[in-house]
Amino acid sequence: MKLHQLMIMDACVLIDFIHGDPKLFKLISSHIGPIFVATPVVEEVDSIHSIEELESLGLIPFEPDIDDLFSADAMSGQTSFQDNLCFLIAKRQGFTCISNDKVLRKKCIDSNISVVWGLELLLWLRKANGITSMEAIRIAREIQKTNPRHISITILKDFEAKAESFE
Repeated sequence: MKLHQLMIMDACVLIDFIHGDPKLFKLISSHIGPIFVATPVVEEVDSIHSIEELESLGLIPFEPDIDDLFSADAMSGQTSFQDNLCFLIAKRQGFTCISNDKVLRKKCIDSNISVVWGLELLLWLRKANGITSMEAIRIAREIQKTNPRHISITILKDFEAKAESFE
């Protein structure tokens, strides 16, 4: 099963997946669809030092056009410049936005842009037989250890129940 999604990933999920298992990006790309990352978002991620390193993970750098850069900079509200870029790129390109950021997610939902939680993407990968339920749970637990502020025990337990339902 291949879902054929075109996705743009924000920094929070990118960082979570790098900590969880960096091989995820290639698995997601081969089973669900390509993952784009706006080049200014890469600057937020300490563990990626170059576009080549981003590409070696199986991610596709997306160079925003000048209009999106100016628009993202001029946007007011609680979202960062980089989150504004993800929003604008998703809107203009028709990408699904992969984000755990509640403010960015709300902005996407209010604008009818498809948006998916990071852990939800793992469930998609499980559904596509890209990983086992046990592997998805192991990765989610790693993510939760490194990001307990945003991936609570309650969120983790809910995810585990959903992942186990595939067995």
